[in-house]
Amino acid sequence: METPEAGQNIITRGLPKTSQTVLYQAGDDGDYEAGWWKGRLNANNRTRFIAKTIGGDDIVLDRATGLMWAADGNAAGCNNGAVITWANAIIYAEALTFATFSDWRVPNIKELGSIVDYSRLNPSVNVVFFSNTQNFRYCSSTTYIGLVTAIWYVMFSNGNMYPDPKTDEYYLRCVRKGL
Repeated sequence: METPEAGQNIITRGLPKTSQTVLYQAGDDGDYEAGWWKGRLNANNRTRFIAKTIGGDDIVLDRATGLMWAADGNAAGCNNGAVITWANAIIYAEALTFATFSDWRVPNIKELGSIVDYSRLNPSVNVVFFSNTQNFRYCSSTTYIGLVTAIWYVMFSNGNMYPDPKTDEYYLRCVRKGL
């Protein structure tokens, strides 16, 4: 068994892989496949996402980041699949009780970007774990410093991140510290 470094959770291993496995040119991401399980000998330890049902609600545990995500894009952990403004998303997530937990929140842009699967399009996420993900904008809690009336969001049709006004409507996928 590996011994974790000081302050490191034994389950959490750092930056997740991008999911690119195709080698397009020597030295690219498909060549190195860098990420949290690189070099692990036991294939069972390479499973990043774990799907569970808690209290009747579907969640995903992310072993790379230690986060728990609402799994189904049409469930309460994702505002029942409806769009919402940034301010209302913050209020909604803070008041949410889902999968027996009441400490849900809107993910920051790095957290939201961590579930992007760059080997997929439309949506650019693993739909086995994150079902009913829309090919549209998902809200983050991160304000765009270039214009404080805007936030960063992830466009799940392609996985890119952009800023847009806080008053626009976005899809929501709530998160909490899970592991």
